[in-house]
Amino acid sequence: MKQRTILEDVVLEGVGIHTGEFARVILRPEPEDHGIFFYRSGVRIPLSPEHVVNTFHSTDLGSEGVVVKTVEHLLSVLHLLRITNLTVEVIEGEEIPILDGSGYEFYKKLKALVTDQSEEVQPFRLPEGEEVEVRHGNTRLVAKSCPCFEITYEGEFPNFIGSRKFTFRGNAMEVVLARTFCFDHEIEYIKKNGLGKGGSLENTLVLGRDGVYNRSGLRYEDEPVRHKVLDLIGDLYLLGVPFKGKVISYRGGHFINYQLVRELYKRYAPEGGVVRG
Repeated sequence: MKQRTILEDVVLEGVGIHTGEFARVILRPEPEDHGIFFYRSGVRIPLSPEHVVNTFHSTDLGSEGVVVKTVEHLLSVLHLLRITNLTVEVIEGEEIPILDGSGYEFYKKLKALVTDQSEEVQPFRLPEGEEVEVRHGNTRLVAKSCPCFEITYEGEFPNFIGSRKFTFRGNAMEVVLARTFCFDHEIEYIKKNGLGKGGSLENTLVLGRDGVYNRSGLRYEDEPVRHKVLDLIGDLYLLGVPFKGKVISYRGGHFINYQLVRELYKRYAPEGGVVRG
């Protein structure tokens, strides 16, 4: 598998869903063996589970007291496109812009700019026959060795969606349009916790008991489940390189996704971290 970067700088801007502040970032191509870094206020933050500082309603990275919030949708698209060398420079704000709440705008801008480099990258794999399981409350994630990249999410939603299960097997268009979501009864709780200040029906799918509040309706009939898969693809990229394997998530979210990534990293990452190739 070849290392990859992009051909030119890409600017992304918009509101941060949790801070409510204007956010502007520049994605910059990087040479082979550079890896993926976030850069803000003079501080470089490596893409690594060791730099995760928050998993409550988003995945945030930080170093030396500097934080970049809500990286998961961008990371998901970088993972889907197998971009391995990139700097994400945060120019304004402290959050990756939410855009329309999905990964589509990231994907649309980056797909045509991806370019292979000459050096190889070694995917993160579990040894053959190995399996890793993590649990937290009524949630559970299992990772299994497989030459594939396959993710299954199973969830139960206390409204019109009900029990749902979706399996991703590599087709990005089956997940990149799925928007971040919340239930109508959660909005007050989210706001009380100082989050969701930039949330709106333009960037968030709001679910009620009998339907959605968004006039455009659902993009997929199981859009919330597919968004959970999109988030998990992004959180798995905290490993720093493309993941090869099978992951099954039962009601998972960012916290338990991170617990799985941390366990995989602890067990299987080479000493000193994941190698580039």
